[in-house]
Amino acid sequence: MNFKPHQNTFDEKLSASIGLAIGLLFIGGGFWVRNIIAHEGATLNETRGTVVDSISRRDRSSTNNNEQKETYAPVIEFLANGKRTRFTGNYESYRSSKGQMVVIRYNPKQPISTARVVNPLEGLVPWGMFGMGGLAVVFSVGTLLPIRWSSGG
Repeated sequence: MNFKPHQNTFDEKLSASIGLAIGLLFIGGGFWVRNIIAHEGATLNETRGTVVDSISRRDRSSTNNNEQKETYAPVIEFLANGKRTRFTGNYESYRSSKGQMVVIRYNPKQPISTARVVNPLEGLVPWGMFGMGGLAVVFSVGTLLPIRWSSGG
């Protein structure tokens, strides 16, 4: 087992360079998303809210104009600045259960207009981006190197 010299073709160099650029973009995006989450955590208040109702609407499907799809948005109540506050969450394809507890982030100066439900997997997004970007960088650099690992004699 040893290293042997290897001559890369133009196509290999081009694809590895593109992969390297994409990997670095993913890593940079991971830092950007991580900073946004950290900024929100430092500047916004976080509390627990309760789903008190659900509203529905019919949306037309983007693939078939005749088909209508029903979507649901939870009405969430939480305590902000000592007052009970309600806001409507995002429309989803599923209905949230009444009484369900959710984590809310909001600006204390404008709780109704800035409140949003925090996704429990939100903290994993930057790590996924770091992982995908890191793999792309490692494989791209491995392709660009002029040597290869060889197990044969």
